[in-house]
Amino acid sequence: MKRIALIFLLMASLVSGCGFHLRGTVILPDSIRTVSIKSPDVKLRDALVNGLESNNVIIVNSPTSDSAQINISNVDFAREVRTIDERGKSTGYVLILRASYTVVDSAGKELVKPSVATARRDYNFNQDQLLSATREEELYRDEMREDAAQSILRKMSRIK
Repeated sequence: MKRIALIFLLMASLVSGCGFHLRGTVILPDSIRTVSIKSPDVKLRDALVNGLESNNVIIVNSPTSDSAQINISNVDFAREVRTIDERGKSTGYVLILRASYTVVDSAGKELVKPSVATARRDYNFNQDQLLSATREEELYRDEMREDAAQSILRKMSRIK
């Protein structure tokens, strides 16, 4: 029993020593404890709010004297044809999300220079199942927003 506990303790220390964190957890600097978010895409904003709140960051509706601000200036989805069938109909697409953003502190100093968070998904399209394909694309778009939000949070974790 002691041997198992010792092995478990050793494994836990190795995993924590290498910088391992559970997915979605990001260690943000102390300078980012209060944040306001400006975004044209409500779902991307909600994904950012969830990620920040899970890191004990307070979200405010408008900038305050001690809050950082995430400014998402543009969110663009593109769909490119990946494959076509023998009739020339598209059977697969690549979805691409690009979100342009900056992060500034309460004094207006850039904490993260203008950047673009990008996410991609490949999916097959069946013309005979149009309704389910449309729903599948919307699910992929939601996942891509989550990925973009995590990308923004990882970039914010590198702020000095």
